[in-house]
Amino acid sequence: MQSIKAKAFSLLAKKAYFSKELDRKLREKGYPEKEILPLLKELKAQGWLNDEDLASRYIERLKAKGYGPRVIALKLREKAGPMEVSIEESKDAALALIEKKYRRDLPEKKEKVIAALMRRGFSYELIKNLLENIRKE
Repeated sequence: MQSIKAKAFSLLAKKAYFSKELDRKLREKGYPEKEILPLLKELKAQGWLNDEDLASRYIERLKAKGYGPRVIALKLREKAGPMEVSIEESKDAALALIEKKYRRDLPEKKEKVIAALMRRGFSYELIKNLLENIRKE
């Protein structure tokens, strides 16, 4: 069996991992917890694992895909565990989604637009304000 450090570097060579993800991967490979935890601390100290940097890149990627703060926080928690990050609600992302998918049918499909944006993690207040502004235009 490959050494735990070699396996960790093999995984990290392919992609960046959150500590929680790397921990899970190593456990799945059968490595004991008493070896994993010190290794994770060592990798963090050496800069091979940086959850904060990876989280900010992950958040930006999800924002670019049009997700709102609630969905982003949920997906981040799944990957990285509990983290202290602030995710600002992006009017631009919600507006871009409305423009792209619903602009033509907006008056008839207002409920569908609201439901779709809420599924993407945007707050009802933001959606309501955006739809009112669009209607005024």
